[in-house]
Amino acid sequence: MRRTRKLPHILYNWTVVVIGIWLLAHTFPLLNLDHGQALLILVALAVLAEWLAVVFPHGHLSGGFAVVFSTYLVFGPAAAAWVNGLSTLVGQGVANRGNPLRTILFNASQYVLATLGANFFYLLAGGSPDRSLAWANALPLAAFVFAYFIFNQSMVYLYTLPARRGYPLFRWADAMRWDGFTYLLTVPFGLLMAMLYSKIGIYGTVLLFVPVLAIQFMLRFYVHLEMANRELRVLYEVARRLGGNLKLDEMLSMVLREISRMINFHTGIIYLWSEEHGCYRVGASTGPHAGLLMDSTIRLGEGFLGLAAENREPQLVNDTRLDVRTAGDVGLIQVHRSMLVVPLVAETEVLGLIMLGDKRPAFFEYKHLQTLTIISGQTAVAITNVQLYKKLEKTAITDGLTGLYNHRYFYQRLLEDFQRAERYGAKLSLIMLDIDYFKQVNDRYGHLVGDTVLAGVSRIISGEVRSSDLAARYGGEEFAVMMPETGPTEAMHVAERIRLAVRENLFDNDGVRFQVRISGGVASYPVHAANVRELMDAADTALYRAKEEGRDRIVLYSHSFKAGG
Repeated sequence: MRRTRKLPHILYNWTVVVIGIWLLAHTFPLLNLDHGQALLILVALAVLAEWLAVVFPHGHLSGGFAVVFSTYLVFGPAAAAWVNGLSTLVGQGVANRGNPLRTILFNASQYVLATLGANFFYLLAGGSPDRSLAWANALPLAAFVFAYFIFNQSMVYLYTLPARRGYPLFRWADAMRWDGFTYLLTVPFGLLMAMLYSKIGIYGTVLLFVPVLAIQFMLRFYVHLEMANRELRVLYEVARRLGGNLKLDEMLSMVLREISRMINFHTGIIYLWSEEHGCYRVGASTGPHAGLLMDSTIRLGEGFLGLAAENREPQLVNDTRLDVRTAGDVGLIQVHRSMLVVPLVAETEVLGLIMLGDKRPAFFEYKHLQTLTIISGQTAVAITNVQLYKKLEKTAITDGLTGLYNHRYFYQRLLEDFQRAERYGAKLSLIMLDIDYFKQVNDRYGHLVGDTVLAGVSRIISGEVRSSDLAARYGGEEFAVMMPETGPTEAMHVAERIRLAVRENLFDNDGVRFQVRISGGVASYPVHAANVRELMDAADTALYRAKEEGRDRIVLYSHSFKAGG
């Protein structure tokens, strides 16, 4: 049972406990203590069944109803209530599965209520006072079993209601189906145990209870296999989709969706490391405040989340207000009481973090942490593959020395943007740039310095153009800039800005500082050209005219120019 509580839940819990204790006290005088030894043996059998119970979300399964039913048939409702309540108290108290005392008391009390409530419906259905096994008494006995099942399921349903959302894979229908199956198995054994008691005494019932425990063991195997299969299906789906051709943001959103199928939460965030910003930034988020969280960041080693990334260890926090690890933290820590944090580790690198939070304390369990750790491992591998693919893709379309796009990719994009400009009647400008007297730089300072100049000029060009523009190394010391939705005047302004920035920059060669100059030509569609080839020729012609006129200048193409060689 989970430990998340609210006032109505607390009131319901202790109301059932008080009524259960009162009923036990009220029925105690009805017990026939002459049968005390037999009743204690029946309690021991039920305790054994409780120790071997099949635990699953929202409850557990036990063959103990065979003992309860046989006790009811032989010794009456008061004895059945006491055997049921006492065996649950001892069984769950000794073989405790992390349940607090209030949960154990509730379970014991609700069984008492279920037993005596079912007896009421047995009598209401016309059952005989001696609870005989005659055919005439079959319908009232069936009413007892059905009423016991309904009472038990209803009370447990209300008790687990606040925490049920923590297990999206397991529905209440599953609990009813599995529990109903145990009743189908244990009712016949309960009848046989009652019949054997009348023939050979209490020890005959003990022997007959052994097959019940064997069946319970097989049921445990089935239920655990079913739960494992459901989790594996989700994990398989995550792995399958992570292996697909997804973009990084799509992949991260998919991971959060699949996690929500296995673990419920209020807020889910995946942080990724950003080289540009030097911190972890939100790659995907889900929850009521997902939009507000997109700008949140984590710095390595700072705060609870930053330390989790630095230490590379999964973290489970039951209550952020009480845990020393989260003391003094702000932001998400103040919003969520329960947190799961798992780093995305690939070899020696922490790529990011998966963080799940809920407003209720003690909402997550260690099992959830294990599941999230498995998914994080798969996600880290997928992120590494995506990043590697992007690096390879970028390498294929960029110039290794300057970091600008290469000629092939530039020409492909120029064709696409030109077609778009034709279709929508938009402007498109092209700037061709060339470093003046670059051969002299190589001859005087060497090719390594020449490479430094090329890289430096490239950085200047990248810094002066807009994010919507496309800059490329066109070949040798020549560069090109495509400017969508830009006319001649704006393109000239940008080209002149680049020229001045290059002119003002100082390059260094072993303490000797020197400058370089560039020349440029500008042409625009539709003013100067009707197709891509004409646009490129026009810009190249303008560049040639700038060289002819003395270099270190930008020239706008005119139809009066003659094509340069």
